[in-house]
Amino acid sequence: MSNYRWVPLNRWGWLKEMLIRQKNGATGQLDELYPLVMNQRNGWLGGDGDQWERGPYWIDGLLPLAYILDDSALIAKTKPWVEWALASQQPDGYFGPAKDYSPEPGIQRDNSRDWWPKMVMLKVLKQYYSATGDKRVITLMTNYFKYQLKELPQKPLDHWTFWARYRGGDNLAVIYWLYNITGDKFLLDLGDLVHKQTFNYTNGFLNTDFLARPGSIHCVNLAQGIKEPIIYYQHHPDKKYLDATKKAFSDIRQYNGMAHGLYGGDEALHGNNPTQGSELCSAVEMMFRWKVFSKSRGRYPMLINLKKLPLTPCRRRYLTII
Repeated sequence: MSNYRWVPLNRWGWLKEMLIRQKNGATGQLDELYPLVMNQRNGWLGGDGDQWERGPYWIDGLLPLAYILDDSALIAKTKPWVEWALASQQPDGYFGPAKDYSPEPGIQRDNSRDWWPKMVMLKVLKQYYSATGDKRVITLMTNYFKYQLKELPQKPLDHWTFWARYRGGDNLAVIYWLYNITGDKFLLDLGDLVHKQTFNYTNGFLNTDFLARPGSIHCVNLAQGIKEPIIYYQHHPDKKYLDATKKAFSDIRQYNGMAHGLYGGDEALHGNNPTQGSELCSAVEMMFRWKVFSKSRGRYPMLINLKKLPLTPCRRRYLTII
């Protein structure tokens, strides 16, 4: 699986100006702009506030930005989140928030043990390892994936919420990333289990018309899930996984494609109606997916959008921010 290794974080000169804008904008200052969630009460800092995905989502963007720019102030903002996550691991391998709290306006205080937010933080820690080589990440992931292998048969990906079932490819990507470092065979068994519990994108793309039907899938789930067949192909090189992804791109373009290079979707997939937009979440997730595809052996015509997308909708008001 060496053809699919992640490259280390580094500087890309042509993007520097945009990265600096992110630093000076919301990405670098979300703790000040959104203190209700990004404060010391956040569950990913050990508090009783927001326990779910929002904190990890912010750090997933902030941490690579901080290390790519080698910005000490931004790195300092990421440190408490990374250190708390690493220190939170329990003897059974679980890590992250573990206690639910009563409702409170504006924050998500339940489903603390849901699989989905852990997938985001695993990606954060993968990037942190890429930037620092901190071996504690390898230890945490190894122990957590052993925990998953034990617990998933009784508490599958959709045990708490349905999000992890549609986004299991994110979990699978980090499992295979760790396997390429440690060679631990149990990771391949876990990969098969996660694939089995994830929504069957391969069948959906190849054998159904769901991409032609408005409202058939959450648009960000599609952006995150479309890479799952390609990721699984790393260990199971069956041509059907490549064919499924190619057909998915073709169907997306035909039934949902829009002029800016993305597809129509504001929460639900809505076709190519020009009076509706596309979620910003879908744009950035698809950019990440196209990067994954660029490492595969297949060729995907929509890869041109990896360059086109940040230069069109992400710079203009074509996107719906939800």
